[in-house]
Amino acid sequence: MENHNVNKFLPYGIQLKEVIEHPSITKPKLNSILKSRGIFLEETEDNVTFPIIQSTILSPFEFEDIRQTLKAKEDNRKLSTRMLEWHNTEDLIKVIPEKIDFKQLITEKFPRIKIDSSSNFAPIDGNPNKVGIKFTCISNNFNASWYRNKEKFDSEIIVEKIENNNQIAMKIFYTSPETFNVADLGVKHLEQVFKEKKYTKPNAVIERILYRNFNNEERVAFFLNLTNDADPFKFKGVKNIDLGPDKTLDLPAEINNFMSGGVKELKINGESLHENYFLKNKNNHKFVELAGLEVVYDFSYHAAEGNCTVWFGFLGYLSKKNNQNIEFSIDVSEINFSSNHKNSNKEKVRMHLLQEFEKIKMMNYKLFSYSKLSEQYNPTEN
Repeated sequence: MENHNVNKFLPYGIQLKEVIEHPSITKPKLNSILKSRGIFLEETEDNVTFPIIQSTILSPFEFEDIRQTLKAKEDNRKLSTRMLEWHNTEDLIKVIPEKIDFKQLITEKFPRIKIDSSSNFAPIDGNPNKVGIKFTCISNNFNASWYRNKEKFDSEIIVEKIENNNQIAMKIFYTSPETFNVADLGVKHLEQVFKEKKYTKPNAVIERILYRNFNNEERVAFFLNLTNDADPFKFKGVKNIDLGPDKTLDLPAEINNFMSGGVKELKINGESLHENYFLKNKNNHKFVELAGLEVVYDFSYHAAEGNCTVWFGFLGYLSKKNNQNIEFSIDVSEINFSSNHKNSNKEKVRMHLLQEFEKIKMMNYKLFSYSKLSEQYNPTEN
């Protein structure tokens, strides 16, 4: 493909399709562009919206807005965690492979991605039971990379033994879709090695927080629990709610009327989460598919204080409803420091907040799992 100056070229045709197909560009983002032009659609599937956008072309302002969305999504580190049973008493650093051959792993699966560099596993903060490996990958998809903020993307896998719990946590810190795909292969490789070495049982299954792990009501409850105050976070308000009606159910008249005209998903701005029509009344929870929340928290700990925006949920579910296996992820997308902490290192604070929110998420998911197990063995009698 011809090289383009992204600051002077407006994409059209195939080039434009490649931009709007990026996973970080959501349906609500594209629909908002169409609505701003006075175009309202009953159907919002890709085969409907893409041809319209391709035929009308983006304005310079709209294209820059999309570029900034991509930049924010791909610059920020996001986090997904997987748990696995563990039955070895030695320090992790002694039993984990020295490194992962990422180049070999991706050769067949992702031929358009190249590994620029990768490290060996090493202890984190001197802890032999918390080890990490870093890698950088290059997007070699020449059909799409011209419009992106950059082509090199960093990722890290951290493996940590959970004391007194016979488990290890495998954390994927990623930026772009490419880094998640590569790290996913790395974690699966580690799982295979651990089973071969008998560090875990051959039939052990990695525990992931997936969309399908919840019914609609449970999912809403789980999300709402994450808005409760928990050190170092204090709930302040909600910026966006990503949800849609569950079309497999007979919807109540109120919801059905609100969703009339073929509406399949909403991105709702708001200040007070609990005042939202769909979430305030528990009777509505059964009928909505909640995919993500963008929440503002105040935060305070020894190194910094201020406020931050945290997005959490199942990225892309509303546009890929056939995929019930989308993993829960977290993204600390914005940080604003108080006047006394203007010189704080934003990336270090972001990583700290990301990991602290992860702990809160895992604690709430553990409580949810115990509750489900209790219901299984103690069913409610009619």
